[in-house]
Amino acid sequence: MSGSILLLAAPEDGGAAAVARALSARGGHGGVLVLTPAELARARWSHRVTRAGVAATRITLPTGRVLDDRTVGAVLNRLPGTPPATRTADGPRAKDAQYAHSERQALVASWLLSLTPRVIGLVDAYGTAHGTVSPTTALVHAERCGLPVARRGGATRGGLVGPPDPGERHVPRLAWPGGPGSPVPVDVLSVAPAGYRDTLLVAGDRVIGPRAGEHGERCLRLADVLGTRHFELRFAPRATGAVVTDVRLCPRLDDPPHVEATAALLVAVADQPMRRTE
Repeated sequence: MSGSILLLAAPEDGGAAAVARALSARGGHGGVLVLTPAELARARWSHRVTRAGVAATRITLPTGRVLDDRTVGAVLNRLPGTPPATRTADGPRAKDAQYAHSERQALVASWLLSLTPRVIGLVDAYGTAHGTVSPTTALVHAERCGLPVARRGGATRGGLVGPPDPGERHVPRLAWPGGPGSPVPVDVLSVAPAGYRDTLLVAGDRVIGPRAGEHGERCLRLADVLGTRHFELRFAPRATGAVVTDVRLCPRLDDPPHVEATAALLVAVADQPMRRTE
């Protein structure tokens, strides 16, 4: 293997922890390192971009360990975001603290984008793993690729739809502090019944799950549209058959075969020769 494998995830991310255990059990790799958002926020960064647009990054972690682009073989991005490096300031300094936080998020995003195609998962402008595709847009893409998709709806503001009915969830399209009745558009999406488990995982060129034979080719077409080869489809039963209720661009990884497939994909990416720009 040509480099270390980085898992970027929140401390409570059980999926990332399961992948780390699976990689450790495999052995024979250049090392596995799990990094939390807080550790990235406390690290010292050197990030330079040439006139040709080529980036070079050196990260000194709080432990003293140094990460260099040349030593990174693969990255699994599951970041929910990066927290402020210190407690948020009050008064006139609050604006400076917020600006520094925004710059740090942009720095993480630029670093991850510079590591493409070694990064598994999407990267948005804040460095998070959820991309810029809304849940409803992802379902629209899935339907256009021929997958059976649950009925969905929406409203121009959350206060117009009332509380969620059984079997549905409401997802605001913008983060807004006003709560459920806030004046932002909301998507009304179906959910699977409690305890119902029916999923497909796309991991590279593989589709894992009981419906892979039926929907595998459509899933790979959806992967090309979404721009990622690592995502999860969640199904729910309907009178006409199972339908997709959710496209998770950051999979839960709560199924052992999904964990193993993700670990295998990371190893395969890390084993590829690194592309270096002189």
